[in-house]
Amino acid sequence: MRFLTLLGTTLLLTLTVTHAEARETKRTAPHKATSSLSRASHAKVVNRNNVRLHRELKRPLQSGVHKAPVTSNSRVVARARQLIGVPYRHGGTTVANGFDCSGLLVYLFSTEAGLKLPRTTSEMIVSESKRVGRSDLKPGDAVFFNRNGRGSVSHVGLYIGNNQFIHAPSSGERIRMDSLNNNYWERSFTTARRFNG
Repeated sequence: MRFLTLLGTTLLLTLTVTHAEARETKRTAPHKATSSLSRASHAKVVNRNNVRLHRELKRPLQSGVHKAPVTSNSRVVARARQLIGVPYRHGGTTVANGFDCSGLLVYLFSTEAGLKLPRTTSEMIVSESKRVGRSDLKPGDAVFFNRNGRGSVSHVGLYIGNNQFIHAPSSGERIRMDSLNNNYWERSFTTARRFNG
């Protein structure tokens, strides 16, 4: 009797395990198919998303967002700023030797704007350049001065905006930036010219 009970239990266990394995196999087969299908569809979605992302990244570049072009006047002003501190030298037209006031402008417009200016302040004033009023000054304009409001024009500088200009003052000094609002320069200002633009 015990033998039969033991045999029946063993048979029952074997059938239960076999049935459970069969059920498990049936469950996993569709699951595998589903997961491989979902992987494929997931890859397509990911690929589509990648394409979308790449397109979106490219759009701003194609939409015409560009940096503003650097004008020759802004290059002239930028170079003048770099030369602050270079010594004054009568007749000087190079960085190595130093500059006088008109030599500085001749150098700046030649190297940064490709323009050949007259060599002296008096020649610059009578050249065929545009006359500019003080209220209409733009960066890159040449500003001319006499001595303390007296006599003929004897000095020139480069207007850089905000009522400031860069110039080579006089012997023993260095290229520097000054304000047109300074009492001396305000009294001495005579005229301005636009060589470029």
